[in-house]
Amino acid sequence: MRIEKIELRYLEGKLSEPFAWSQRWTDTRSVVNIKVFTDEGIIGWGETFGSLDTINSIATILSFAIGENPLFINKIWNKIYSATFQSHVFAKSAVFGMSALDTALHDISGKFHKVPVHQILGGKFRDSIAVYATCLYYTDNYSLDPLIKEAEDLSNDGYTGMKMKIGALSLLEDSIRVKEVKNAIGDNIRLMFDANEAYDSSNALEFLKLVKDVNLEWFEEPCASRDDRSNKYVQRNSHIPISGGESLHTRWDFVPRMTDRIFDIFQPDICAVGGISEMYKVGIMAQSMGVKFNPHFWGTGISFAAALHALSVQPLSQISMNNIPYENESVLECDRTPHPVRENLTNDLFIHIYSRIKVPDGYGLGIEVDEKALSDYTVGSMITISNKSDGQRIFSVSYTHLTLPTILLV
Repeated sequence: MRIEKIELRYLEGKLSEPFAWSQRWTDTRSVVNIKVFTDEGIIGWGETFGSLDTINSIATILSFAIGENPLFINKIWNKIYSATFQSHVFAKSAVFGMSALDTALHDISGKFHKVPVHQILGGKFRDSIAVYATCLYYTDNYSLDPLIKEAEDLSNDGYTGMKMKIGALSLLEDSIRVKEVKNAIGDNIRLMFDANEAYDSSNALEFLKLVKDVNLEWFEEPCASRDDRSNKYVQRNSHIPISGGESLHTRWDFVPRMTDRIFDIFQPDICAVGGISEMYKVGIMAQSMGVKFNPHFWGTGISFAAALHALSVQPLSQISMNNIPYENESVLECDRTPHPVRENLTNDLFIHIYSRIKVPDGYGLGIEVDEKALSDYTVGSMITISNKSDGQRIFSVSYTHLTLPTILLV
């Protein structure tokens, strides 16, 4: 079996109302989608982050897979890594392309063997994955009332944990918002807060003082994700766990930060870490190094299904007869913010029962993709990749390929 061609699309949907985090407001949601075709008629789906400005460089990366056997996932992964490592392209375009491709290859492998991806990975430990809801962004000109209502609605829907955004307002104003949300949902529901790299270490610690009497689960991305010195300083002086890692790529970004315990909780995103293969490796590393592993999610049902499979084969962080979410069992972020593409592209994988979501049992990822929605949300031209790369290292990628995509991880 060989990979014949890959279709690459940039998908975008318009929001009815904008929302914001610490960095900016947005009125759209988007994702980069790939469809991998084989000469035996098996199709695999994958997705990643990117923009209309970066998909050409992602296409260059994907060309390395043309003609390869899609069942040789590790071989293809390392072929692309070797070809892009020395030019430092792997920092963005290559890892995004490889993340999408790795997910699609697992989808193909499962369909070829007529088993779910979790069986390809060695067999699941659990039938469902613990999740928490992410919503609670800034909306309606930073009004507090919609935030409280949203938190109450999530609580009434049965979520046992939720995450809110901070960092766009003053330290005092945001601390009041955190206190009001926690008061609305009560002590039986866990509350996390995410600054999206908004603070320096001094302001992060000052914010922690303002909420020191509130029962909170973790403080996410207080400082720039690669500012290890600042994050470490906050981690050492915080009374609650510090988390981060959604912007880190591959096991090599995580190893030194786990070793130095820059964060208490590590949060790779399957669209940025290197796909299912790297997500699994990073999870096993977290277990062996005694840090928690609670992955980030910001995509559609394609990457969510991939994350469910990857987490289902992760053992508990400590040997125990019982799995206890947030303690010895990983929890997966479940994005509940508006996302027209996510809401229409696949079958609904986001149905939860008391904050647990069933791992798909269909062949491959176990998803159904709506081709009409795929077409409706495509912006610009679809790129078809059918010519095989010459296999040489990539040295000539322009700096435009290294530009941060318009999709920010949040």
